Amino acid sequence: MSLLLGVDAGGTRTTFALAEGQHVLARTQAGSIKPLRVSVEQAREHFAAAMAALEKQSGRRIAEVNAVSIGTAGVRLPQTAGWMRELVAAHTKARLEVCGDEEIALDAAFAGGRGVLVIAGTGSNVMGRARDGQRCHVGGWGPVLGDEGSGYWIGIETLRTALRTYDFGEKSAIFPEVLAAWQCASIEEMVDRAHAVPPPDFSRLAPLVNACAEAGDAVCVRVLDRGGRLLGEAVAEVCRQVMALDRGPAPAVAYIGSAISRIPALRQALACTLHEAFPDAVLAAEPVDAVDGALWRAARLLA
Repeated sequence: MSLLLGVDAGGTRTTFALAEGQHVLARTQAGSIKPLRVSVEQAREHFAAAMAALEKQSGRRIAEVNAVSIGTAGVRLPQTAGWMRELVAAHTKARLEVCGDEEIALDAAFAGGRGVLVIAGTGSNVMGRARDGQRCHVGGWGPVLGDEGSGYWIGIETLRTALRTYDFGEKSAIFPEVLAAWQCASIEEMVDRAHAVPPPDFSRLAPLVNACAEAGDAVCVRVLDRGGRLLGEAVAEVCRQVMALDRGPAPAVAYIGSAISRIPALRQALACTLHEAFPDAVLAAEPVDAVDGALWRAARLLA
């Protein structure tokens, strides 16, 4: 039976899975292996450490792997595929595919089939695929011009909303949380920090916003509801586009990413907005694991 390696190469961490046929033998995580994120030496170290961990867990040799699929952002850059091929070639001569991270996520959810995927982690994007493989998407315009409902958007939008309500005499519980996280002594110092170059990672504030919303803070509740509804509008539009392509019913909807996976209020607002447009649409109960899609694609390389 074929030995398969799936890789989900993220910006901060990489997830690896080794499988024999449909049976997963081992999983592990390591640091990033992406170009522009880490050096060649760091990428090699991270990849080698992951291969050693997979071999230890599974009792199998990576050199025996028959097919590898790697999903990563930036796949259009010429150096990305070459970089990944070099990393793999040091451990196995298996057949190799390097594709977009959104492709392995779609296939984790729908195994080459029809559906809509919401990605909402640090950034956000919604994409769909029709029965014949045609794809469409809404969003993905980055933190300055888009990424509604993402962790970054939640962080910066909450501070914007909280500061406006502060000017009108309403205080939000998010202020002391951010002051502590950023080690600031005042709101004025927090504002200076927010305008620093480079700016802080606003996505790190999303868990604080979620906690304050769950405790009843009105500002945080409003922001999460708005973020979820904006995502829901994007999902509904992608559903319309998929239905226009293949004239089928409302497609199933899956999701992936830290913000949408870990913030229930975001999912609830998304689901409400989606069901207003398509009452029969089904939103998955659990997030997908993109590395499962990489394994599915690796198996397809041998078909």
